[in-house]
Amino acid sequence: MKTMRPRFRLMEATIAITPPLVMGLLLVGLGLTLLILGLSSQLDIDSIGATTDPALQERVSQLESERDLFVLTAVGTIFIGLFMSFILAEKKIASVVPENQMTSAAKTSRDILSGLSLVGNAAYLPAKHGLTREKVFVPATNSPLTPPTVLSDDLTLSPGKDRSPPGLLIEPMGMRLLNDLESQLGLKVADTDTEFAEGSLQILKHGLSIMRDFHFKERNGKTILRVEYSGFSESCRFIRKEWPDTCRQMSCVGCSCLLTALARATGKIVKIDEVDNKEDAVVFTLSLLEW
Repeated sequence: MKTMRPRFRLMEATIAITPPLVMGLLLVGLGLTLLILGLSSQLDIDSIGATTDPALQERVSQLESERDLFVLTAVGTIFIGLFMSFILAEKKIASVVPENQMTSAAKTSRDILSGLSLVGNAAYLPAKHGLTREKVFVPATNSPLTPPTVLSDDLTLSPGKDRSPPGLLIEPMGMRLLNDLESQLGLKVADTDTEFAEGSLQILKHGLSIMRDFHFKERNGKTILRVEYSGFSESCRFIRKEWPDTCRQMSCVGCSCLLTALARATGKIVKIDEVDNKEDAVVFTLSLLEW
């Protein structure tokens, strides 16, 4: 049964009563109460006035300590309350749009790849051999990869005339996110290494809250990428359940951003060998190939 949230109308706007909003309003109310107590302490100080009586001076000192404690606690409590009421509630509402976009993009990719009968695992190509930006190459077969070598930015279907299998060439879903992060943070991921790429993108966890956790690890000559979403976790679960091949063929924006960053940093092809996506922590086994 779907839970119905209570709502009220304010100046012709309908506002949903959510847990963050209720808790935030309670904290704001507590903060206002503490401010009143601080004001009461100040009024008591004013009523005593200037005095040389040691007992009254001690009382004034006690009241000043109470006033400062009440005011400082009130300011912090009101700030947290306002943050919960408006920022967290608005963030939750706004996240519905990108989560739906993530799901729609995964379905569209699935339909395109299925329509073209492409069954191979994706390979993230660095900006080489005629490319000025990264591309995802999804081959028609799952045989050992022979990447195309005659490319251009506007080429979307590789015919396989250079001994490579035919396949689809498309912009990685996370490339624009990577470009924006580089621009806003003043970073240059190209021609660095895996460690730099991982460190540079920590904002995906700590700033944007897209990821709960991610890291690259070398194991038995392979590169392992472990990813767990935070902000888009529900969409990730839905996509992995309905279209599990998405992870190995046309990864969603967060995973794609990391895989594109790895190709950009190393200048190598990042080929997806295997994906374990049965749990929330998705594990990619990758081969880094010279090109």
